[in-house]
Amino acid sequence: MPVPESTLWEMQQVGNDLYRLGLVSSHGGNLSLRDGHGMWITGTGTMLGRLESRHISYVTASGSHEGPPPSSDTVLHSTIFALGGAQAVVHAHPHHAVAVTFGLDEFQPEDLEGQLHLGTVPVVKQGSGQAVEIAASLQSKLVVVLEGHGAYARGQTLWEALHWITALEESAHITWLRRAMKE
Repeated sequence: MPVPESTLWEMQQVGNDLYRLGLVSSHGGNLSLRDGHGMWITGTGTMLGRLESRHISYVTASGSHEGPPPSSDTVLHSTIFALGGAQAVVHAHPHHAVAVTFGLDEFQPEDLEGQLHLGTVPVVKQGSGQAVEIAASLQSKLVVVLEGHGAYARGQTLWEALHWITALEESAHITWLRRAMKE
């Protein structure tokens, strides 16, 4: 099944932005877009900054796929879509957000934009139930941090989910700078 042009273009543009902004490493992160009962998702180990159609897999509701092996986060993305609301998911590794949330249960942005748009951001501990906890948190929150790893954001488009990832990183960077100024 060929990747629809609009899906490919959106994944390429958002993936490139994530890479250029330093929110993913050369082979880190993943993207998905809901398509009916299935989804388009980047393949395992894909370079988001250089996406081509051969790097994107279609995963059916039953879990079978066409294309490259889908992301190792496929079950998490499927769970987020199954619980409803999201049409797109972005997973990135924003440095400041990961750093300032170690040991926290939630991150409270100190900047006005973060407070207005993100509110309190849940921080999920790594473990066997993390996928379900992240998916459940994303039903009421726009973005969630997986402690020591990265962040997951939902949206109606990948552009919207990218916005929440960048807003989180901006808020975390401001928190980082404020802490440094106090020392």
